[in-house]
Amino acid sequence: MLSSTSQAHHDESVEPEASPQFINRDPESTYDVFRKDHASTLFSLVGASQPRDPHEVVVTEQSVELLRIYQSGIGKWMDVLDHSLSYQRQVVRRSLSSSLLLHSVCALAAKQMSLASERFLWEPVSARYYGESLRLLIQDLNRPETSHEIVLAATILLCSYELLAAPGLDYERHLYGARTLIQARGIGAEVTDLEQASFWVYARQDVAMAVMNECPTLIPTHEWPAPLGHGFEEDTLGCQILWLLARVLELRFGSMDNLQDIRAQGLRNVSNEIDQWWDQLPSTARGVCTGDFSEDGLLKVWFYVPSAAAALLYYHMSKILILEDLSGTRSIAEVNTRDSPSRRCDESACLNELRSEARSIASICFSRSLQDSVLPVAVNPLFYAARHIPSLHLKARIWTLLDEIETRIGFHTKSRVVQLQGELEIDSNARH
Repeated sequence: MLSSTSQAHHDESVEPEASPQFINRDPESTYDVFRKDHASTLFSLVGASQPRDPHEVVVTEQSVELLRIYQSGIGKWMDVLDHSLSYQRQVVRRSLSSSLLLHSVCALAAKQMSLASERFLWEPVSARYYGESLRLLIQDLNRPETSHEIVLAATILLCSYELLAAPGLDYERHLYGARTLIQARGIGAEVTDLEQASFWVYARQDVAMAVMNECPTLIPTHEWPAPLGHGFEEDTLGCQILWLLARVLELRFGSMDNLQDIRAQGLRNVSNEIDQWWDQLPSTARGVCTGDFSEDGLLKVWFYVPSAAAALLYYHMSKILILEDLSGTRSIAEVNTRDSPSRRCDESACLNELRSEARSIASICFSRSLQDSVLPVAVNPLFYAARHIPSLHLKARIWTLLDEIETRIGFHTKSRVVQLQGELEIDSNARH
């Protein structure tokens, strides 16, 4: 078990209140389902590995098409740090014998299609599958023989649907159901491969939302399991750096205002661990450089597996978050270092390092070989890269790439672009 002495901010937060009208209406989200009394049985969900689904599984031509779309599209996002491809293989296979899983997969695939393709065609389809998934989730939570791994995987899929449908709006509600199941079950060594895979999909979403909202993860890092894998497999390395990034978020954005020295020491410690992670990283996992440079001076790099690119993006963003804190420069518009008692590095040296890490992110993201499955991971690193790259031309290229990500794959980026442009305007006004 990985450990951390830090406490997540959310441990002390009050859970969102349930809607008083819920009893008189159908659930509208996974949050509604898990706040309802039906969820009281989830602590006993240990389940059989292959339970019999009491609902008849009806596979139609439409559901087969959505399964195919899922496997070739958003399923790859889910498995970007999983070489066993659990969500493309296991989840799809198990969905053929689980109505809950089948409807959840179809709901997510149709939602992604509605955002990236033909909205009027796919939006009603996604809503229909989503509504039926919530109904089936309630039923399965109340069956003693329910498989925990099936319910957890379905909840992860439905949380992903909700994050696509309404990004940034009360993200705790979107992740509430999955967090509840994970913490009730305890994702340690004695769980199935699918449960482990589900946790790491959840962890990536938890970290992404924490970065966007500048807060610790909902599940504190001392509750995270050790990343499982063999040797220096890139997916395992990616999970390791994801955990280290989550620790940086706890220290940087956690409630330790009166413990600045402890906080600063904690950041130095985790920074050393991140450097050790990098030092032990196989050279091939750092990307294969061609020796050529783009017109913006970016290094041309190729990654032979998507998980290596994703891991490197988490690494460079972790370094930026630490350097920002040590230099007292949290954004392009915040250059006053007097408010940072933890400042421990020369301002000029930190600025150069920040720009170097930012350019490394840009080099990865503008690589022609970068696969779509990495793009959702790239959104937050691109945001931080744009903050610290001085070239206006390269900033504009990053904004354009973020816009293209939303247009091409349906992953929300507009709010990040607006924030970046607002920060640049503030900085420009301050200079004049």
